[in-house]
Amino acid sequence: MVLELIMDGHINSAEPVGSETIAKSIREKLSAATIRNVMASLEEQGFLYKPHVVAGRIPTYKAYRYYVNSLSTARVPGKRELQALETMLKPHYSYVEEIMEDASKVLAAISRYTSIVVEPKVDTMLFKEIEFVKLSRRTLLAVFVTSSGMVHTRLVNTDEDLDMIMLTSMKTYMNEKFGGVLFCALKDGILEDIKKDREAYCRILAKIKETLETIIDEESTREVYLEGTSKMIGVPEFSDIERLKELFQAFEKKEKLLKLLDNCIHEEGIHVMIGSESDIKEMRDMSIITSTYRVGEKSFGVLGVIGPIRMNYSRIIPIVNYTAKTVTDILMMM
Repeated sequence: MVLELIMDGHINSAEPVGSETIAKSIREKLSAATIRNVMASLEEQGFLYKPHVVAGRIPTYKAYRYYVNSLSTARVPGKRELQALETMLKPHYSYVEEIMEDASKVLAAISRYTSIVVEPKVDTMLFKEIEFVKLSRRTLLAVFVTSSGMVHTRLVNTDEDLDMIMLTSMKTYMNEKFGGVLFCALKDGILEDIKKDREAYCRILAKIKETLETIIDEESTREVYLEGTSKMIGVPEFSDIERLKELFQAFEKKEKLLKLLDNCIHEEGIHVMIGSESDIKEMRDMSIITSTYRVGEKSFGVLGVIGPIRMNYSRIIPIVNYTAKTVTDILMMM
């Protein structure tokens, strides 16, 4: 009870919490001296630390981890948060990218922290169709569409003049044969066809296979939607301008963020990384709360909130959880 009151006080004020403050807010009649003894015991156990000689105590990483582990993920957001999230269900979205962009904006607005939404890995998605747009005699734009409606485009250069009749035939053939196949299996299927007959298709198939490999292998092509980074300005933990610069630099390290968040995709539901658990040194004073959303049967993306360790987890966790469920519901309706 004393630890919970200290944590609530520190979350709200960002200041050390003293025994007299606890004595005023506690229901049971305990003296300040008794509370100091309890706080000293909690300090010995590693749940609190004393930043100054005459100051109160501040919760440690261990205290926040204990606190987060004790929270129920079954809680729902407050009425205002629910209303904001339910507005997402009303518009008719034409593209998956619009959903992700809106989700990041709504999540940042209602959490009042930085939000992050990462699209799923291409290799976990199902191929729906391909379209070819001829740009010049030897250059075409290959448009790959996933079953969830996500679009990936790439330029394809060939050594010969491109025949539209052959391209139309190729498109029909690929859509009929590979529709519903995982992208990671698609390139293997194309390779098998190259080895067989269909000599007229071999050269263009080889180019498409190379293009697929770049889409699947290049992590830099995946979209990361960050919203509300400016919300970190004014947070007491980042009053030092140099510390704030470090944090913004961490936000710019897209590849590191992708690698970190991809680890969360393997665990459905809420995942909380506190402080140094993220392995990104610039985010040592931050916590990341994430949840997975589903795009089809086997494909997952991840979204979440980035804020100070002193976040109100009991409020933010339900918001992140419900946002992920809302995004999943919208994607399932498309």
